[in-house]
Amino acid sequence: MVDDPRREWVRRAGWVALAVAVVGTATVVPPLVLPDGRGHPPAATASTPPPGGAAPAPVPTTPTLTAPAPTTPVPALPRTSAPSPGVSSPRPASASPAVASPAFAAVSLHAADAANLRNGARVIECPTCVGGSRVGYIGGPNTLAIRVTGVTAAGERTMTVTYETAETRTLRVAVNDGPTQSLTLSGAGDWRIPATVTLRVHLPAGTSWIRFFNDEGPAPDVNQIQLR
Repeated sequence: MVDDPRREWVRRAGWVALAVAVVGTATVVPPLVLPDGRGHPPAATASTPPPGGAAPAPVPTTPTLTAPAPTTPVPALPRTSAPSPGVSSPRPASASPAVASPAFAAVSLHAADAANLRNGARVIECPTCVGGSRVGYIGGPNTLAIRVTGVTAAGERTMTVTYETAETRTLRVAVNDGPTQSLTLSGAGDWRIPATVTLRVHLPAGTSWIRFFNDEGPAPDVNQIQLR
């Protein structure tokens, strides 16, 4: 039986197409690089320079380490040695002593003296009182001011007031226009028996007035004062 010419042509065309495919595959797939006999890949070969004559990229170099410059040592501070036992350190010179103010001379002043000011208050005869009299009717608008002179230096002084009263009364005391001290006094309970009370007052230098009053009611009678 004779083959059909068309089938023969188709069979030949298939063999030709298969041969072309095999040749193309061999051309595209590069040959495998086999490792050397020790199992390591072959050494890298020098790369082909890029087209156009461009220079290859520079190979980075390892920077050189420079040792730091030696620092200048800081000199140690000198130590202060402790003083030896038995040797005393020099003491600073002491300041000159302050000059003492003139001493205040103690003084006794009678309330009935003519140099004093009595605004509404009156002198009362009293044989049992110091000096034989006292100043009474102090209180409300009535006041007594005892004059103090010859004070050489200002300062705090102790003042003792001799007074008389038969009942508890309030006596207010002030030097010039200074602060007022309020005293509640009961005395000896008899107008003929003197009693005393002591307080601190500030006296300025020169002349001053010590005022006795009670603007809220009657005050005890004042006999005399002592300053020291």
